[in-house]
Order: sequence, then structure tokens, then C-alpha cells
Amino acid sequence: MADNLRHLRALQAFNETATHSSLTKAADVLNVTHGAISRQIKLLELHLGVTLFHRCPNGVVLTKAGERLYHSTRGAFSTLQQGVSEVKRLHHRQSITVSLSTSLALKWFVPLLNSFQQEHPGIALLLDTNDAFVNFDTSEVDIALRFGEPSWGGLYYEQIRQEELVVVAAPSLVENSQLPMGAEDIADLPLLNDAFNVGWESWAAQVGLNPDRVNSQSIKYVDSAVLLEAAIDGQGVALARHLLAERDLKLGRLLCLDESRVPLGRGLYFVCRPGDQERVTVRIFKKWLMSI
Repeated sequence: MADNLRHLRALQAFNETATHSSLTKAADVLNVTHGAISRQIKLLELHLGVTLFHRCPNGVVLTKAGERLYHSTRGAFSTLQQGVSEVKRLHHRQSITVSLSTSLALKWFVPLLNSFQQEHPGIALLLDTNDAFVNFDTSEVDIALRFGEPSWGGLYYEQIRQEELVVVAAPSLVENSQLPMGAEDIADLPLLNDAFNVGWESWAAQVGLNPDRVNSQSIKYVDSAVLLEAAIDGQGVALARHLLAERDLKLGRLLCLDESRVPLGRGLYFVCRPGDQERVTVRIFKKWLMSI
């Protein structure tokens, strides 16, 4: 065992080289020189008595012996990294890393943070704004706020809010129109389209309009926050997630044009690793989240 451990650095150099098929990329990942990686691999080859790589003009290719070794090191270093991340994450119990989409952070979560900090000044929050679903097996994220349907096997989740779409526009767009507006009048205005939450046809069916009235070829917005900013700017009417439009409605930057609500069948969820919901800081955060 002691003899094998002396070659741990060489095994790491080998693993990164095999992962990237390149000595140069392995050197970049490990923040060492190309020569250092090459020496570590030669040391390992001498120790094992085999050739691990074929050198090629565009990089390196694993030999049969190298493939067998990589099959072991890949899993071993992945497990080691997970263990280090887990210990680091649990050690910093007075801090919470929260993963959420950029639009949710901008339009809903960040404006509410002051109240959490006032109530719980001893708990630090780190916001990881990323539209991709976080992998709890490989990240240090404690909590994810996810919009969708609960299909996250092996994780703990709890619904924060069921979502629906509402018809909103800037006061400058509708000027002195009487609210709530009629469906025909709304359809005559420029309609902004959300590429992710498609709902104008559902709205038309709900209010008794022909869907052809709302089939425009206008710009489609992938980011819900950008869609709302376009509406605030007076560019058109948005069929927006109520949760994200809530603050702008309260501040008067947007108006709700009618009383319709288009159900999405999806909601906002609190998601974490099984058992983490019982951690004191996570439990405090979840309780605050459910109360706002």
C-alpha cells in the first residue's frame, strides 16, 4: 500500500492525460508543466513495467494496459473527489449554496434576500445561477430551486409554488385602456412569445378566441426575465409566469390586463439530497422560503 501511494501523483497525471487524451490538457488541469506530466507518466510506466500510452501527432492514445488502468483510476478519482466535496460541504454548515436559474434569481429570489439576511444574519448564502440542472453527486450545491415537474429520483423535493401564466404589459402600452381589457383588444396588441412556456393558444382557447389571432411571428424569448424586461419596456404583451412577474406588478412596472390564468402543470420546487432537509441551516432556509 505504501509503495502504491508513493505513485499517487503519477496516477493522477495518468488519469487526467487519459481523460483528455493530451499531456498538455492534463498539465493545464493540474496546473503543472507539460514536462512534469510526462515525467510522472514515465515514472509510472517504469514502476508497472508496461507502456500506458501510444504517442501520436495530435495527442496520446491508451494502450491495452492503459485502458485497464484507466478503468480503475477514473472511478477511484471520481469517488475521491465526491468524498472531498462532501466533507467540505458538511463542514461549512453555516453556509448554504443554492442553485437556481438566472431568471428566478433576478425576478424573484434576489429582491427577497434582505429579509432572510435580517432574520438569519449568521447563515451565509452562495447563489449558483445556472440554467442547467445541478448534479448533486458532483457539486457542492446544497439546495436547488427547480421549475418543472417532480421527476428527480433519489432526491428530496417539496413544492414551493404551483405556477400559472398571466397576461401583463407596461402601463405605457395600454395607456388609458380600462382594465380588465377584453380578449379582442389584447389580441390586437403586439404579443411577446416565451419559447419555453408556450401559452398564447391556451389563453385564446380559455377566453374564446380563434388561436389564429395569437399566432404571431414576433421574437421568441428563451429567458423569462428578458421576456419581462421587454414587456416593461413597452414592446408588447407578455404571457408570463406569475411568480416572476409578481414584483413588477406590485411596483407598477407591469399591469395585469385581464383576469385569466393559464395553468402550466409545472411548479417551483425545493430540492436537496435525501436527509439534508434535516440539517439545521437547510431546515431554517426551507422554512423561510415556504413563508414568503
